[in-house]
Amino acid sequence: MDKAPRSVDAIVESRMRRWLVERGRERASPAEPDPVITVSRQFGARGAAVARIVAERMEFSYWNRELLAAMARHAHVDPAVLAPFDEHHHSVLDDPMRGPMPATTGPGQADYAHELSMVTRYLVLRGRAVLVGRGLAFLIEPARSLRVRVICPLDQRIQGLAEREQLALETARATIEYADRDRRAFVRDLFGCEVDDPTAYDLIVSTARMSLEAAAEIVVAAYRARFPTRATSKG
Repeated sequence: MDKAPRSVDAIVESRMRRWLVERGRERASPAEPDPVITVSRQFGARGAAVARIVAERMEFSYWNRELLAAMARHAHVDPAVLAPFDEHHHSVLDDPMRGPMPATTGPGQADYAHELSMVTRYLVLRGRAVLVGRGLAFLIEPARSLRVRVICPLDQRIQGLAEREQLALETARATIEYADRDRRAFVRDLFGCEVDDPTAYDLIVSTARMSLEAAAEIVVAAYRARFPTRATSKG
């Protein structure tokens, strides 16, 4: 009988235990951890998929939704409490497309930002990780990361999203334009930076005319070129 897949909570708990072990090793060893990779992406450009392939090929840990789960665990709250702030600007939360946020005395955007900073710090200290989105290119020291931006022309993103999600083209366009606007505001508010600024990245990859696998290979090659003395794979 096949084993049931582990829940996100079980995965996060296992990774948290490894953090504790590896943090102990870091105290005993002066060696610097291998740099991480941050992957920023336009909505619909398939940047998260590229990031996952990179993580698999380099045997790095992969953090996207897992990052939100780890933040919630560190804060001792349900992930749903932090989810409204995850790559969402606070002033956009009342957008008619989403509906008004209920009144709450729970965690706010400042708490989200604090947890994001704390968990990201742990991951950078651990090294060998691929982290998706959330403006992390502006949070992590450039010397400790390869900063990647995945892009694709708007029309192609609309067509791709419509096909993958079986949406009308008008709905796909509205979804993408809303998400792009939301993420720009999120990064501007938390970091005072522009997510579309090309000078903020070491590498910009377009998925317009290449496969996700080819895009991932470019990222792997860039990491090896940027950090030639670092171990990039166990294989």
